[in-house]
Amino acid sequence: MLYTPHEKDKDIILEIKTLIVDEEDDLGEEIEKLLSRIATDGEILPEELDRALESDEANEIELCTEAVITTNAEGSIEIVYKENEDDPQIATLSKIIFRPESPNLLVMSKKGAINTVLSFEEGRMHICAYDTPYMPFKVYVSANKVDNRLLTDGKLKLDYVLNINDTPPQHFLITATVKEAPADILKDFLSK
Repeated sequence: MLYTPHEKDKDIILEIKTLIVDEEDDLGEEIEKLLSRIATDGEILPEELDRALESDEANEIELCTEAVITTNAEGSIEIVYKENEDDPQIATLSKIIFRPESPNLLVMSKKGAINTVLSFEEGRMHICAYDTPYMPFKVYVSANKVDNRLLTDGKLKLDYVLNINDTPPQHFLITATVKEAPADILKDFLSK
């Protein structure tokens, strides 16, 4: 087990990959099928993924960052990490939050230039908030798949569609992998 709710804060490395597809484009349907196969652990040929990522309709974002996994006062698990630290105007403090007894009901919050709290529950739509410096927006989040094995295997898969007001829907596939933080060799050496 990666982490138990009774442990103290634990430093980890978090790798997050996000694939975003605009759903109204023609190639979007092809990518939708590919996303569906990825989400269900189907076999994907490397050239299929390359073709999808090279299209104008798909964007891939990768993040590898230090994070802390902890249990908050309410007993929920929180994984806290920073995004865009190098740019103070868009720096964001992000959290993945869930209860150990219901890991597939997940909340993702972001605080910074844009503040949002998104809820994910497989097969359900949640109305969430997306607060910008200009005005808040309602965000509709429909999760196709929530596979949260962060505590046991260090893995999370989210497959969801996001609608903001009248904009075209976007399909997101997020995979997050938790890795134990490497030991600080110098710190270990000096403490002896």
